[in-house]
Amino acid sequence: MTYNANTPCEGPTPSLQVCDATSSSVRLAWQRPRRADPLSEEQQVLLALQHEEAVHELVRRRFLLTTERYLKSDLGTLLG
Repeated sequence: MTYNANTPCEGPTPSLQVCDATSSSVRLAWQRPRRADPLSEEQQVLLALQHEEAVHELVRRRFLLTTERYLKSDLGTLLG
């Protein structure tokens, strides 16, 4: 099954949607829970750094997955 992964990272709550590429139906949806209690300035800075780290990790993992797929498809055409 082919799929599309939508990862909007705007605002303080990152989310993820994995959709079936043919039917466009959502197969998986996730959103980071919001905090109800107020945060101190130090906690806000730490949370912002963790968010930035998570975004970088997500982009890195998507890049590696895309590269792997690209290389496998090229290798398949060379061997086939």
